Amino acid sequence: MSSTGRHLKRILPFVVSAVALGALFANVDLSAVVSALSWKMAATVVPALLVYGAVTIALEAASIMRLLGPTAAGFRPATAARIKCASYLLGIVNYALGVAALSVLLQRRAGIRLAESASVVLLISGLDTLVVLALAAAGLAASGSETPTVWIVALAVGGLGFFGGMALLRIPASLGPLERIRSLAFFDALRATPLRRISEVTLLRVIFACSFIAMVAVVFAAFDIVPDLGELVVGILVVAVVAALPIAVAGLGTGQIAFVEVFRDLASRETLLVISLVLSAGMITLRAGMGLLFAREFAREALHPSPTEPT
Repeated sequence: MSSTGRHLKRILPFVVSAVALGALFANVDLSAVVSALSWKMAATVVPALLVYGAVTIALEAASIMRLLGPTAAGFRPATAARIKCASYLLGIVNYALGVAALSVLLQRRAGIRLAESASVVLLISGLDTLVVLALAAAGLAASGSETPTVWIVALAVGGLGFFGGMALLRIPASLGPLERIRSLAFFDALRATPLRRISEVTLLRVIFACSFIAMVAVVFAAFDIVPDLGELVVGILVVAVVAALPIAVAGLGTGQIAFVEVFRDLASRETLLVISLVLSAGMITLRAGMGLLFAREFAREALHPSPTEPT
């Protein structure tokens, strides 16, 4: 890729966010947007965000520790929490960058191979995807809506792909020419982690997703809106998927458009836009603050690379 192409790739998310937000603000009453903000709202939202941050970083650390097992002697939950926080700085810009940053930091601090650390991080991401699909289907069922075929297909494909792949990696029979691929360290977490631990991590990821849903419900309540639980679950997860697409900075713009459209029956466009912006700004500020607090993790690894770094 040429230098011009690389620059365009870096700039494009900012352009997409700016255009999307511009289009939204051009079609709303700005005075109504401003009037929707209040100190009462802030007094509810800020504590909710702080509790959410504390709970989720504990869940993140616990997930990492359960998957590492005895392979990383001396690696502590506090270290797992710190490197996860540090990865938020890049994750704000792009989810994939956050995953890569966490994989590298985990490799260095746990003293394992990069492929092994990446397998742990990607297994968590894979479980998150399955949890999102399952909760969305459950939310549709709870709301009394007919579950769209696309959700059923996505859940079936995701489940079969995940569990089928895990079964393929674990069967005792030889896979012939595919045996070399199966033995790659990249698949260690899927291949070697006991099913009980995977079940425990799955439960942790369900709690993680539910904590996000609860936090968003509190923000809605701060604006005196109480959505139906099923519709809330489905809507939040749809918006989260759209916001995670690496086409905008931290989902700004794209996430707001999705939020306003998904919840359009609950309130005016102005109110929904404010709620979405409050959520996005709160999450970005929370993640950035946690990331900056532990940014020295990056500097530490850059200046003092692990002397026993596996090759």
